[in-house]
Amino acid sequence: MKKYKILIADDDEAHRNLQKILLTQAAQRIQAELDVVETINSVETRRVLEHQKYDLIILDNEFKDELLRGHLPGIAILQLMRKAGLNISSPTVFCTGDPYDTLKAMVEKHGAVYYSKSSEDADEMERLFARLLAP
Repeated sequence: MKKYKILIADDDEAHRNLQKILLTQAAQRIQAELDVVETINSVETRRVLEHQKYDLIILDNEFKDELLRGHLPGIAILQLMRKAGLNISSPTVFCTGDPYDTLKAMVEKHGAVYYSKSSEDADEMERLFARLLAP
C-alpha cells in the first residue's frame, strides 16, 4: 500500500477536519495510507515546507497570524514554493474563501488547483484529492 505525506495549511479547524475526512475517503478509493500534517499559521506552514516534501498540499490564503513576524498570505507561500525548495512541484490545492478571479488566475499560473470554499462539494473535493494523489 502506497503511503502519501499530506500538508493541510489552514487556520480554520472545521475546514481542516472536513479535508481530513475527505482525504481519508480518497485514500480508501485509491488504496493508500496517509500521513497528514496540519499547520494553522503561515509562519509554521513556511517552516514545514522547507523541511519536508509533501505528496499533496492543501493551502489556505488567509491566515489570522498577521501579528507574527514573517506572516504571508497563502498566495505568497505558493509563489515561494514554486521558486525553490522541496515542494517546487508538489500537487497543491489552493482552498480558499477568497472568491477573486485575479487570485484564481495567480494560483493557476503557479500550477495549483484553485478551489473555492464557498462552492465546497464533498464528493467533488474527494475525487480531486484522489486524482491528485494517484494521477
